[in-house]
Amino acid sequence: MTPKTADQRFPAALVVTGILLVCLLIVSGPQSLAHDPVSVPPGTPVEIVEVEYAVYDSYPPPTTTPGGQPPELNPPGWQPIVLPFMTADLPPQHSPLQQDHDVWFRFYLQAPPDDTDYSLLLWRYNLSAAVYFNGHEIAANSDREGRLTMAWNRPLLANILNSQWQPGDNEVLIRLHTTAWGGNLAPPLFGPEAALQGIHDARLFRQVDINRILLSFSVIISAFTLALWLLRRQDTAYLWFSAAGLAWTLGTLHTVIYHNPVPYNIWLPLVHTAIDSCTFFLYGFIGRVTRARKAGRERLFLAWTIFACVSHFLVPPPWFWYSAYGMHLTGLVILSSIVFRVALIAARQRQTEAIVVTLAVLAQMILFAYSAFQMLFDNAERWDSALSYAHFGIPVLLLVFSAVLLKRFTDALSVAETLNQELEQKVELSRQVIARSFEERRVLERQQAAEHERLKIYRDLHDDVGSRLLSIIHAEPDHKMGDMARSALESLRQSVSKANTPDQKLSVLLNDIREETELRLQGSGHSVDWQQHGKLPDLLVPSAAAFNVNRIMKELVSNIIRHADASHIEINVALDNDTLTIRITDNGVGFDTVVSDDVGGNGLKNIKSRAAEISAHVQWKSHHQGTETHLTLSLGKLASL
Repeated sequence: MTPKTADQRFPAALVVTGILLVCLLIVSGPQSLAHDPVSVPPGTPVEIVEVEYAVYDSYPPPTTTPGGQPPELNPPGWQPIVLPFMTADLPPQHSPLQQDHDVWFRFYLQAPPDDTDYSLLLWRYNLSAAVYFNGHEIAANSDREGRLTMAWNRPLLANILNSQWQPGDNEVLIRLHTTAWGGNLAPPLFGPEAALQGIHDARLFRQVDINRILLSFSVIISAFTLALWLLRRQDTAYLWFSAAGLAWTLGTLHTVIYHNPVPYNIWLPLVHTAIDSCTFFLYGFIGRVTRARKAGRERLFLAWTIFACVSHFLVPPPWFWYSAYGMHLTGLVILSSIVFRVALIAARQRQTEAIVVTLAVLAQMILFAYSAFQMLFDNAERWDSALSYAHFGIPVLLLVFSAVLLKRFTDALSVAETLNQELEQKVELSRQVIARSFEERRVLERQQAAEHERLKIYRDLHDDVGSRLLSIIHAEPDHKMGDMARSALESLRQSVSKANTPDQKLSVLLNDIREETELRLQGSGHSVDWQQHGKLPDLLVPSAAAFNVNRIMKELVSNIIRHADASHIEINVALDNDTLTIRITDNGVGFDTVVSDDVGGNGLKNIKSRAAEISAHVQWKSHHQGTETHLTLSLGKLASL
């Protein structure tokens, strides 16, 4: 027998060992492998690679005989084999692929020369195992009624008591329980208990404890992103990422569960359904977080994912692994299409998120492809020491995506805070505008109330004081007193008229002036010719300006009636850009001289005074054939009064 140490597990050495073993089989025959005992190592664990096997075609297995052999095995039931073992390597007559079955392995150990405690370590096998030493069970995976034991990811340490050793050869039996989906056994390690205990603990930590940590991490990350989605439901990238994390969590349960929760023919397809679902959810997440989503392609991928998930439950066990990994690889190819688009976006737009997502997904795809190659195409020696690197890459991928989502959320939060600050500023400005509006409304209400009160006072003065002044005019024989009363009455009437004059449009104001002017002049026996040129603007004349223009025109008409001794009056209204000119011409006796700015009675002074109040200009030209008066108004100044 040629045992080898655990430190010699390099592929080249394994290949050389396999060639030597084949040559040995050819030269000496297969039966010699079955009974060569393994000597006790001096301190370094060795691998047991040359064993015998026998297949028992029912489950659960019967109780072993006192000699440790399974019953009802007809000679020559034991056949030589070189580990590692896979059910696919069995000859057709020993490949019960449609039911649960047990495969037994047998080899012999020589009794140790000292009292050192020794052990056997099954560090990789599928699905569960038990170890018998000289007919006595020394280690086994626990069973639970109605549940299948899935210890495929847990090392099994079998400690041999010193009292169990017998002189000479000692028989070791390993019962490996497999299913219709297959089974395997890596070469057991034999050596001092202290050395194997460290290897067992390290393997258990790497294969089970780390997965438990990663499982908790996945659940926390998925719950966290789901909570983010509940806060921002319009951003569905969080929901897709949470779904991907939960799907991966279901697949990770397969590495830590000891007793299956459902029948194995349901559980195993369910695990691979979770893997395909995780790929689809990652596709949707990447499309949304990088804005590279194509709705039509996503629907096609959904249809493919549904087909893959259904096929996992329908494919016969002999073809299950080829079909499952074929579906997984197809999903990765589809996922690579969106990764390619994201890579283009990253290169073209230099988006940090796109670059990070592309690198993370590409690394995970490479790891998965390598694991699939080891599973389906690599040799047994490479499988012996291989690990599922893709499985450890997924949490890193989730961590990267979580960082991207967290940055995305913090950026959205920063934008929301900025918008909130801007909204608060706008609200404050609106509040100030509303406050000013209310203040202006209160001022306007006070002004309207004061105006109403003034009008009331004006009416009272007109009705009371006006009547008294009128009585004085008619009762007082003194003309001086009567003139003073008439002047006071006229001032009172002007004040009341001014208070009652509203804001008016320019066209309305001129129409009112024309109507009153024609009425007065025609009533006093004068002919009137009113001419108006140009389209008047839609200008609102303030009440004070309208009152003064009206009073100026009234005073000019009054002067014509009283002093001009005219028979015909022409009034011409013309608009030139921003200037409105009213020209009044009569055929009266005129003035003795040209009226200048410092000549004229109170009536002319009042006209000039009112014109100055509205930034207007009045000019007279008079001769023995009549008088021409020009009233020039600036519409811009008029509207701003």
